[in-house]
Amino acid sequence: MNRWYDRDRKLSCLLDSFKTMEEKSRDKLCTGIIGLIKKYQATIMDDGVMDFPLEFPNRRWYDKDPYLWLIFNGLSQANNRLIKIVTDYLEKMSV
Repeated sequence: MNRWYDRDRKLSCLLDSFKTMEEKSRDKLCTGIIGLIKKYQATIMDDGVMDFPLEFPNRRWYDKDPYLWLIFNGLSQANNRLIKIVTDYLEKMSV
């Protein structure tokens, strides 16, 4: 269990599904999640999450996409309420 989101089995499965998701579906969900972050814990966006490194070795599968990078790094700082909201959203959207 090395990843922050592995603590929540449901969230882990939902986020891992982004790996194989079609781009159109992924983009729609990313937009929704970013909207939830802005609505429920906007300070995450202000706390350095917007500092996407343009030049570094892409170590993780989501590092290649700035929106996925923003979501994964933002949610790693999220409170439990936002994590639940995002998990519920992903379940509702049938990820």
